[in-house]
Amino acid sequence: MMVRSGPTDPNTRTLINALMKTSTKHNVRIWKRVAELISRPTRKRPAVNVGKIARHTNDGDIVVVPGKILGAGTISHKVTVAALNASATARAEIVDAGGSVITINELLAKVPKGNGVTIII
Repeated sequence: MMVRSGPTDPNTRTLINALMKTSTKHNVRIWKRVAELISRPTRKRPAVNVGKIARHTNDGDIVVVPGKILGAGTISHKVTVAALNASATARAEIVDAGGSVITINELLAKVPKGNGVTIII
């Protein structure tokens, strides 16, 4: 029987611990859910296209993608997207629309209570 160990990357483990700690400290469930999604194996983490982000957001929204952002599709409004990883085309597409791509750690520091943050899977 094999024991599941979770992510071995120290940066990912640190991020998961920070998410869980913030979730407990501020009594907010969104960060716990993001931590659970990031704890999955890499191949089971969501890969979200820019087009999907465009369909599910409005101007000025804050979004968390607990996986990778891919460049398929277009976006015409400003969004702040926090993700583990983003392809170069996805990053360019979001920045060209006036938005920004940040790390989940940066978002955690900016919005510790999780107000107005949406998870896109």
